Amino acid sequence: MDSTQRTSDPETVSRTRGTPFAALRESVLLKLAAVGLLQITLGAIINEGIWAAIVAVWGAGLVLVGLGLYGFIWWRRN
Repeated sequence: MDSTQRTSDPETVSRTRGTPFAALRESVLLKLAAVGLLQITLGAIINEGIWAAIVAVWGAGLVLVGLGLYGFIWWRRN
């Protein structure tokens, strides 16, 4: 894998993304984190009963996994 990361061929070199929304469209892990934020918001809107807590905890888990793995992959590539 290192040989493909160290090439100067413009077809294989990763490009920088223009906007944060472009990064969101291209990354499954960032989409996972975004769904987690939506679930946390849904839990806050429900704000009553066990399902509010369950949805919020699931959302927090998705945010942690999505951002954690995205950061790890970003760190390993750089």
